Amino acid sequence: MFKDSSSFNNSFFGDFAFGPIIERHGEHLLVLIKKWVSFKGLNELLSDCYSKEGRKAYQPEMMFRFLLIQFLYNLSDRETIEKVDTDLVCRWFVGLSLDDDLPHFTRLGTFKDRLGQDRFEQLFNRLVKACREANIISDELRIIDTTDQKSKVNLAKLKKLFKKDDDDHDYIDRNSKDKDAGFGRKSSNGKRWYGYKAATLVEPDTQIVTAIETVPANTKDNETVRPLIEKEEENAGSDIEDLGGDKGFLGDEARAACKERGINDYIIPRSNAKNHLEGKDSIGFYIAKNKRSAVERIYADPKRKQGLGRCRYIGKTKTATQNLITYMAHNLKRITKVIKVRIEAGILAPPDAKGVLSPFLAS
Repeated sequence: MFKDSSSFNNSFFGDFAFGPIIERHGEHLLVLIKKWVSFKGLNELLSDCYSKEGRKAYQPEMMFRFLLIQFLYNLSDRETIEKVDTDLVCRWFVGLSLDDDLPHFTRLGTFKDRLGQDRFEQLFNRLVKACREANIISDELRIIDTTDQKSKVNLAKLKKLFKKDDDDHDYIDRNSKDKDAGFGRKSSNGKRWYGYKAATLVEPDTQIVTAIETVPANTKDNETVRPLIEKEEENAGSDIEDLGGDKGFLGDEARAACKERGINDYIIPRSNAKNHLEGKDSIGFYIAKNKRSAVERIYADPKRKQGLGRCRYIGKTKTATQNLITYMAHNLKRITKVIKVRIEAGILAPPDAKGVLSPFLAS
């Protein structure tokens, strides 16, 4: 079913060539991820996505590592293969020796399509669950927020080709190749964009994202509260205690979702929202309010370095897949930082050869 990966260990150009380089670059992000997170179990977990007949495929674990490199460094499929081919740390990270051939760049797209949104969501949830079980994150507080993502649609071209006159307001809906996208407006500056929102729950102390919901840009923020809470509780096994967020998440439906689960609703109220003022003079509310600013980084960093702000693909399903891989890459960056700090502080024992986290082993 899968190609043999023994060439790395058996090759003269394996550990002998990489050893001194990896030792010199012990603080490299990919080195820390491979040191502290085990990807063992991915091949078995994803084996049902492959046929037992025909040519042997590259191992899912290797392909997943390629995707992490792609989304950590905001690369195209072609650029990812080139980087692994020329960057020794990247080649070591995916498990290829210096004389191993690399997959054709089109294999990356095939792998993403083969797994699809549901499987990537399963992998994302397993990583979050492993963080909870290792006490890397707690269930005490989540901050909810959204960020804008521009669709892969050339609006200027649509306007030039299809807008009939000044009264034609539907030319984009009629001719857009991304029928799932919508128009959103930023409350801070009134700017509009066409595309999607990535709504997330974040554990503020570690800045690890624990749930993701991808919605069209014209979806109200408060409509994402219940889906996100349900996703974390059902898929990641978390029982949230407190929920914080800005005024855009106010609403009866959001409040009801919190009340049903005994979650303290610490969403910042508007001055005239008297029915949302319960508990807003508590210590928990001020803690949630002060920690809310910390989550801005989980949007700024992925937007600047990982291409989160612009859709790679067309359609909600593929955009949701993009967001899941992006935030898995983001979470792995945060996990390595948290583990490093806790080991140095003596809170966490140094990892063994199997890694601190093993999210993909059969439970």
